[in-house]
Amino acid sequence: MALVACNTKKPSENKANNSVEETKVLTDNLVYGIATRPSENADSSELVEFGTFLQKDLINFIFDEIYAGKLQAYDFFTDKELSIDDIKLIEKTEGFDRKKVGKVQFNEQWLVDKNGGLIKRVNSMTFGIEHYSSQGTFLNYNALFSVKFKTNAQ
Repeated sequence: MALVACNTKKPSENKANNSVEETKVLTDNLVYGIATRPSENADSSELVEFGTFLQKDLINFIFDEIYAGKLQAYDFFTDKELSIDDIKLIEKTEGFDRKKVGKVQFNEQWLVDKNGGLIKRVNSMTFGIEHYSSQGTFLNYNALFSVKFKTNAQ
């Protein structure tokens, strides 16, 4: 999973549900990841503010919203919609535990409003589960799935 990436193209059209005079799009696709729990490769300073929220509240909220039909999960690599049964299979996989979701990757749109306030809109989130070698060494995060969020314009 990528840690930080930014679409540096200047947007030709404001995708926000506001007029051009009201907002300026800084970027449509700012991508960054945050570790949700300690690992030997994670920056522990990332966890000070976000760890408990991400690990306990956000991850459970996302799964609950998927099961309630309020959010749609997508395959990270193919962008194919995943069914609720697909998500249940992920959760039944040997060794799976929501507590092992070690990284959340955010894709956001950043705008500045007419008063100079920064507006961050989450386009999508991808959840990564910790992957270890046969010797127990942390290797990386494997993408479980992504969820996309509707904007005001949709």
